[in-house]
Amino acid sequence: MSAKRILLVDDQSIILDGLTALLKEEKDLKVVGMAHNGAEAISEVARLQPDVVVMDISMPPGMDGIEATKRIRDRWPDVRVLVLSMYHQKDMVTEVIDAGASGYVLKNTDRKQFSEALRTVAAGHRYLAPEVSKLLDEANDPAQPAPPVPTLTRREKEIIRLVAQSHSTQEISDALGLSYATVETHRRNVMHKLGLKNPAGLVRYAMERGWNT
Repeated sequence: MSAKRILLVDDQSIILDGLTALLKEEKDLKVVGMAHNGAEAISEVARLQPDVVVMDISMPPGMDGIEATKRIRDRWPDVRVLVLSMYHQKDMVTEVIDAGASGYVLKNTDRKQFSEALRTVAAGHRYLAPEVSKLLDEANDPAQPAPPVPTLTRREKEIIRLVAQSHSTQEISDALGLSYATVETHRRNVMHKLGLKNPAGLVRYAMERGWNT
């Protein structure tokens, strides 16, 4: 049986090198390419046609892993996506699964679990790290119904990133070519969608996703 073809996507070269070295020991798993952001990932999937994409979530300043996962799954439904991330908040995990990812493991995972996750996803099944599975179980507990995950527009995400990077409303207005009032309206809408009480909560939301870098 031929080895499953793996595309690695992460903005940190040291992570890519480490994963490549780790998978060299696995005869049935073969790294065929690497990408450093979501846009590169889409390009490399088109070129290499891998079986599984190992996807990071936060890859500033370009397209993040959630959007890249959605586009890959929409265009190539047979390509599986395994998210490898340091974040495991409930809303983020739900966003990733809704985008079409087949698995979610954390960056503190060991080699055995990571390889098992890759093989499971490549075989067409779902794999969730125990910590992630527990989060989803809690979210699906009928006794504690989870609120729907808010959907943010691309413009709203841009503004959150800039707020988290300590830019003023005027600076954001100048950078995006929007009026001061429009930026303030977007900011208020985002805070309402996310149920946040103050700007500090907005910054924390962005930092949890790595959007402040």
